[in-house]
Amino acid sequence: MPVLSPPRPRIRAVWRRHQPAICRPHHTTPAAPFGQHLGPAMNSPAAPEWRPDPLLTIDELAAWLGKPKNTLYAWHSRGKGPRAIRVGNTLRWRRSEVERWLDDHTDAER
Repeated sequence: MPVLSPPRPRIRAVWRRHQPAICRPHHTTPAAPFGQHLGPAMNSPAAPEWRPDPLLTIDELAAWLGKPKNTLYAWHSRGKGPRAIRVGNTLRWRRSEVERWLDDHTDAER
């Protein structure tokens, strides 16, 4: 007696139901009203691109300040050093925050 395989499920074409009535890429923008421009001209200089402030690791900060990592951890626990950000299980420092902290702790002119 031959062995029969189980019947294969029928695949229905349901993908058309989920498509919008007007198919256009998501990155297109609606046209601007007459007389308004959508953006800078092609020949104008591009605006400076925003970049996030780099986050320093404990090793990078210790090398920059010339202090042992244990000192930086002690400062953090006492609230004395530059403000840190907890990312998961580690500490990170914004470069701008460390520079601000250094400026605040610079001796006045004599």
